Amino acid sequence: MKKQAPRLADVKVVVNKILQVAYSDSRTFYVDMANIIKLYKAFAPLQDTIEFSTVSVADWGWSLEWNCGVTLDADRIIELSLEQSGMLSNVEFRRWQDKNGLSLSDAAQEIGLSRRTISQYRTGARPVPRTVALACKGWESMKLAA
Repeated sequence: MKKQAPRLADVKVVVNKILQVAYSDSRTFYVDMANIIKLYKAFAPLQDTIEFSTVSVADWGWSLEWNCGVTLDADRIIELSLEQSGMLSNVEFRRWQDKNGLSLSDAAQEIGLSRRTISQYRTGARPVPRTVALACKGWESMKLAA
């Protein structure tokens, strides 16, 4: 039986524009939304503190939603948290895997690691070593050349 992907379980406004987001697998992430709110017009309604505080878990745990209709995908929340905590190599790893349509098992087979290790890199449970990041780039180069 396949293990179900973790979903959003809870969200709280911590302070200002910072969210504490809990997932169904007991992981908790903190996401500072201030930059996103400034950069993207779609998020402009969230400049209002009262509107920002209306955040809730939506779509059966696959996104966050505010009363004004603004939504944010559960995967993007993890990416933002990883980026903000300095784990850019994990974000790049996630994007490599997604761009190439690789499941955890496929990615593990292609770069010679265990499925569990791939999952840990994807979720940020472990930092992605430089050698793995280089292996991903090399794999992609070989695919392009073929």
